[in-house]
Amino acid sequence: MTSLGQYWRTIRHLHSRQVVHQCIHRLRQQPTFRLLKQAPTGHPLTAPDPTKPVSYNPDGTFSLLNCRPIRPESWNEPRYGKLWTYALNYFDCLNQPTMDLPTGMALIEDFIQESHLITDGMEPYPISLRIGNWVQFLSRHHVHDTFVNTHLFMQAAILSQRLEYHLEGNHLLENGFALLTAALFFQHQPWFSKACAVIESELERQLLPDGGHDERSPMYHRLLLDRLLDLLLMLRNNDWQHDTKLVDFMTRKAEKMLAWLETITFSDGSTPLVNDAAAGIAPTTSQLRWKAIRVGVRPSGGRLVESGYRMIRQARYELLADVGPIGPDHQPGHAHADTLSFVLHVDNKPVLIDTATSTYQPGDRRSWERSTAAHNTVEVDGQNSSEVWGCFRVGQRARAAIIENSDDILTARHDGYSRLGVIHERCWHTTPTDIRIYDHLIPTRRHLTHQTGVARFYVHPDVRVQQTAYGIQAGPVSFCFLSDPPPSIRLTTVELADGFNRLRRGTCIAVTFQEQLATTLAIAS
Repeated sequence: MTSLGQYWRTIRHLHSRQVVHQCIHRLRQQPTFRLLKQAPTGHPLTAPDPTKPVSYNPDGTFSLLNCRPIRPESWNEPRYGKLWTYALNYFDCLNQPTMDLPTGMALIEDFIQESHLITDGMEPYPISLRIGNWVQFLSRHHVHDTFVNTHLFMQAAILSQRLEYHLEGNHLLENGFALLTAALFFQHQPWFSKACAVIESELERQLLPDGGHDERSPMYHRLLLDRLLDLLLMLRNNDWQHDTKLVDFMTRKAEKMLAWLETITFSDGSTPLVNDAAAGIAPTTSQLRWKAIRVGVRPSGGRLVESGYRMIRQARYELLADVGPIGPDHQPGHAHADTLSFVLHVDNKPVLIDTATSTYQPGDRRSWERSTAAHNTVEVDGQNSSEVWGCFRVGQRARAAIIENSDDILTARHDGYSRLGVIHERCWHTTPTDIRIYDHLIPTRRHLTHQTGVARFYVHPDVRVQQTAYGIQAGPVSFCFLSDPPPSIRLTTVELADGFNRLRRGTCIAVTFQEQLATTLAIAS
């Protein structure tokens, strides 16, 4: 049951602008379309090659978010939840390589005919993504359709009045990107000016100095970089606006975002699925790298600092540690209670993984995937290090501080358990052949003794795990645990996310200890 205190610990971090717009958002009615006196003219833009995953099938069914293909009863199709309905209304299918012009136009016209009945799909976020997809499709095929252009213009008009200031974060950036796309397509100066102001302001606010997006989700980082590169392609090749200052600004931001992405990408080409992230949603680092080359963007920078991640690379392994904030205070909706967690790849293959995200639907699964118990870190007294609740809310937040950050030692602590009278400190000591991890539960109250913690290690489903006389063997990694008194070690089978709405069985190594735990991960020769 949600308490008043929980609400207060959540909303007290909101910006004043968010509070005002939350009230406006809740009082607004469903948007309505206004008839135009004159049909607008669309001006085709330079569109990127169609690279979206195939989601529309020849039999008229949609395959979205790893759910069984279905033929939607309407654009409000509710069977798989709101995220699926959102994805349906994005119209990513228009830019899949197999989409032909007649089929794409038929889908657009069907949507237009039903638009007065559509609910979720008329929210600002799906409108934003749909605008981008429609403009790319219409531009690629040089379509000049008065009926379609009129409806697209009206969607952009609705978006221009409903920018998501109540949420901010990636939603507001997507709004700005979409409005700029519509402005270029219709050569609409007021939208252009408004979109530029939003994009410039939000890129400054949301991109951290090291180039990472402040929501700390590599998946959303890749989505936003993809959109930014698409816009740069359009801006550099349109014959209406030649705002070199805007192009230079967006290019610099794209260069920093690309550098951050390159730094956080493992040698096998994957990115860590930390915070809200799922496989198969955003373009890969390789795809973004090639798109950036086409646009003329080169990585600039590449040192992880403010985003709170650290990538440790040795000849045999790569380790990504989370030693920073869970996200921006005013918008931690995609954050997990994973402070001081880490991910490990050995010989270019994942061994210890983040449990990632399989759903945004409310329920036990969503709650567990955001919990401390679902990550490679230490849980104390069965509590979360940050107060994650609901689907996208966070109350009290763990604050992390780095104690030492050298070539072979990374030490950090957080205060997420200070309400329990405990500070969790973790040290990674790395060598070419092993990783030694020291966990210390430091009491902050005199009468507290023998603090008990549970350190968990989630092993990739493809890695074989077995208990030996000396500890645990997980593929090429031998685990040895030491504490006083001796720790209790338990292996359990768990369902781990393998994309949205898809799970695979993996293994969790759970180690219960008192006060201090020394863990050695030895890499087999």
